Amino acid sequence: MLGVRDQKVFQPLTAVVGSLVVGLWLAFFFAQWRFGSSFWIRVLPGFDTTEAGLGPVHGSVPGVIAKCLGYVTALAIGAILLAYYRSRIQASRLPEYLFSAAVAVGVTVILFEGMITRGFEGTWYNIELMMTHPGSVPIFGQRLLLVWPAMLLKHFVPRLSYIQAFLAIQAGGLALAVYLTGEWSALFIGRRLQFLGQVLLAIFLLPTFNYYTAHDVGVVIVYTLCFFLLYKRLYWLFGLAFCLGVLNHPNILVMVPTAAFVMWSREKRSTVAWLVLALSAAYVVIRIILNIEVPLPRSVDLRLWWNMREFAELPRMLILGTFLLIPWYICGLVAFSNADPFLRSSSILLPIQFVVFAYYGQLNESRLFDGFIPVLTGIFLCWVRDHLSDSSRTSSPVSGSPR
Repeated sequence: MLGVRDQKVFQPLTAVVGSLVVGLWLAFFFAQWRFGSSFWIRVLPGFDTTEAGLGPVHGSVPGVIAKCLGYVTALAIGAILLAYYRSRIQASRLPEYLFSAAVAVGVTVILFEGMITRGFEGTWYNIELMMTHPGSVPIFGQRLLLVWPAMLLKHFVPRLSYIQAFLAIQAGGLALAVYLTGEWSALFIGRRLQFLGQVLLAIFLLPTFNYYTAHDVGVVIVYTLCFFLLYKRLYWLFGLAFCLGVLNHPNILVMVPTAAFVMWSREKRSTVAWLVLALSAAYVVIRIILNIEVPLPRSVDLRLWWNMREFAELPRMLILGTFLLIPWYICGLVAFSNADPFLRSSSILLPIQFVVFAYYGQLNESRLFDGFIPVLTGIFLCWVRDHLSDSSRTSSPVSGSPR
């Protein structure tokens, strides 16, 4: 609500804005009644150029003008209501929530736009085959966590093409990844600055987009969720998230030694042992079921010699792929001393990934290390948190000093 002083400004301003909006509507109806639709063709600036460039208008010219006036009216009403309730809004947490939501939506849009502009459908990952006969797609056919929802969407909305259903689920997956990154970031830098982690996600993830796969976004989702639950010591939920990860990508197995290393210094050895055994057993069982239900002509490629040649010859794909991440990992190394103990322990994931992927993956693909993004994000945020704290202490007046 407004105070007396604000009302003296608000009331005449509202009268002016309202009069302008009403005047525009009256002028529109009078001109339409008096001169007809041909009037707008003569007076609207750039009409002929627009019609030549965009083609004939859909509907009628007065209809387009009425829609634009409707938008102006809605904006005017919204501005008046915001001004009237300004004090109440500022006293609430609504601006903070609105800011966080806007950043989350913005990051999701940027990532999705990057995915559809940079991505392409490779012959080795045919989306229609993945959604109809995944067993016929070597290597990738058992990575179904985000393929199944796309299949379901295609079933219920058959007018969608396979690629449209695929991308719709990917958009939802990106939104979930951004949300989980915000929750994860809040652990290290607080709710008010959690958006920084979401911005970092866009910075780290965008360069990894290349050919379309359903599981890359799933890797970010599953690893972020696993680390979040591991941090919270919710080990049963962590196990469930791990099982979902097996359905997304077999590389989730590297989370078993990572979790054991993280838990070693903060849990009983018996707790570590039962969790490792449970995760290993679940992995084996799920993989057996997948091999029975979705048998593949080939499930792994051995790439050790491939990667040795890549590093010896330094092809363009390696330099413009994984090497683009090197500056960020250097930053992470510099900030490592500021990281929370949990993050320092979790960093064991990176060398484990490198060893495993050197044997089974192509190290020129930066997407291989998407699972490390939550750890790297947390390290960055700890560095920012500590430096903001140092800056606030430096800028605050010393007790007893002249002011």
